[in-house]
Amino acid sequence: MASYFIDVSGYQPDTLAYFQDKKARGAKGVVVKTSQGGYGGTPYINPQGKAQIANAKKAGLKVALYHYGTFNSLKYGSGDPATEAHLMADVAKAWGCGYDTVMVLDAEDSSLRTKASADAALFYNELKRRGYSHFDIYGPGSWFWAGRLKIGTSYGLDGWPAAYNNSGSGVSGAKAWQYTDNWKGLGVDGSLDYSGQYTTGSTSTVKAKPKTYTKDNVHDYYFTYNSGRIITKTTIYQHRTTKLSSKSNRGLKIKAGTPVDIAKVHFDSKGIVPFFELANGCYITANRDMVINAFYESPLKAIKVIKATYLYKDLQRTKVVKRSGFKSNKWPKNTQFTVDKAIAYNGKWLLKLSNGYYCTGYKLYVKKIA
Repeated sequence: MASYFIDVSGYQPDTLAYFQDKKARGAKGVVVKTSQGGYGGTPYINPQGKAQIANAKKAGLKVALYHYGTFNSLKYGSGDPATEAHLMADVAKAWGCGYDTVMVLDAEDSSLRTKASADAALFYNELKRRGYSHFDIYGPGSWFWAGRLKIGTSYGLDGWPAAYNNSGSGVSGAKAWQYTDNWKGLGVDGSLDYSGQYTTGSTSTVKAKPKTYTKDNVHDYYFTYNSGRIITKTTIYQHRTTKLSSKSNRGLKIKAGTPVDIAKVHFDSKGIVPFFELANGCYITANRDMVINAFYESPLKAIKVIKATYLYKDLQRTKVVKRSGFKSNKWPKNTQFTVDKAIAYNGKWLLKLSNGYYCTGYKLYVKKIA
């Protein structure tokens, strides 16, 4: 027998009373929107999502997550779907959702390529690399009928088509069906779950640190890419050889709060756990508990200057914006700017501001305020 579930975004309330009411009316699960878009573009995070998840769980509803996709590998390269997967994974982790959470791609935006399933595969691949293993795909019934979206595949997608005012979704094999956008007159999307994926059991919280690191989970605990520059969170040591666990290889001590430039990223003999090489030939840990990226790359809307800095007219930072009537072209401490997006350039992250200019994303010069 099919069970009811709903899906919510920033338009719906986040209170316990709201979800208790939906539970009382027959809903057994809820799919919460995490995000939209991706890093480097115009990322969006549901501001009520964390509270919606917490209160839905308290009300006894099973929780799944969905991300509204806007990627297109034909226009922006094969890495575009991956940036959106990273955003969803980062939000899911920050909100305390475990790796067994059903992660749904909402594929309905007009920006998606015609063969949306090809890009969806790139999206799921990245989520899988981040440790997630339960996926599904949502979209208009017509997209499934036309072959733009597919169920099954190597990702085991049950399929969640939307088709209103019909006796069914019309999609052969689909195990969920969104049949209304006004479930029981409550102004929320309503769906039927035929497999139990969205309504049976509970959703776990983030798992404890694993005993064994794998290629699928190591990213959550170590930097697996060259961030260009890091800032130490704790006191760490440089090591003369790649054996970072050996105290006899320790070199200079690096105090907490020290910025350090990274030359290369290496991996252990199994090709899994990474560590950094410095320009002086020494090595340091890439553990996220001990070092952080020195540049902002996460979604942010506004910054303020904490150390006087220049703005530039170009991404290459060759044309300084002149401050007419001032002695210095540097923008002073506490100046605030709104941010359009973060851009990776030459191994570092720069911020494109809403005024059209560029500035550093270096955390010793600017601070995220929104």
